[in-house]
Amino acid sequence: MIERGAVGATPAPADRIRVDVEEAILSGRLAPGTRINADELARESGVSHIPVREALRSLEAEGWVVRRHNRGTYVMERDAAELSDLFEARLIVERKAAWLAAQRRTAAQLDGLVRIVERQDATTDDAVLSAINCDFHVGLAGCAHNRVLESMVADVNKRVRFYYLPTAGRRHDVSVAEHRAILDAVRDRDSERAADLLERHIADTRAGASRTLTVGELDEAAAAGRHAG
Repeated sequence: MIERGAVGATPAPADRIRVDVEEAILSGRLAPGTRINADELARESGVSHIPVREALRSLEAEGWVVRRHNRGTYVMERDAAELSDLFEARLIVERKAAWLAAQRRTAAQLDGLVRIVERQDATTDDAVLSAINCDFHVGLAGCAHNRVLESMVADVNKRVRFYYLPTAGRRHDVSVAEHRAILDAVRDRDSERAADLLERHIADTRAGASRTLTVGELDEAAAAGRHAG
């Protein structure tokens, strides 16, 4: 169910489990609505139940899982209201980040963003595409040379990964083209064009994610109706 994190500095068991479960949710290995088996998680992680409970409490506080009385812990469902809030926040924060990026980016940063888009273009895996999309937007914010702004973009885009995943494959070609257009504006140091293109890109992404969420809700309602019948 859960893949272990990369080898490196050894985090506390609860932190390691939290990161592994969060990544499993973001990559789709743990789908929305999936019940998390704490016993299985403890066995897979080679730990007692105490760090598992600590990890699940942290994930609940961050909004990745929900506890249901006498039923266990479940991966959160995608929510239309949160999707709307996320993309509204993105529009406010990332438009300014793109504007500043065009003014302040370095050649090395621009080259890094080009490599990210090349990876995106060469990838077909939805989970990888969703992660690369996050990398692009955080990298673009990094070009603004404002650590607070970059941190805000990173926090929002980690959440966006959860909503972008179902539509990542369908938006592949469009997203690559939009990212390249934004990079052209940043390369030209055209702040207004970069900000305008970024705004349209976010609006298009929001529309795609909203359609996917609506279709999923309709499918669930239809399935519930069949079961009821």
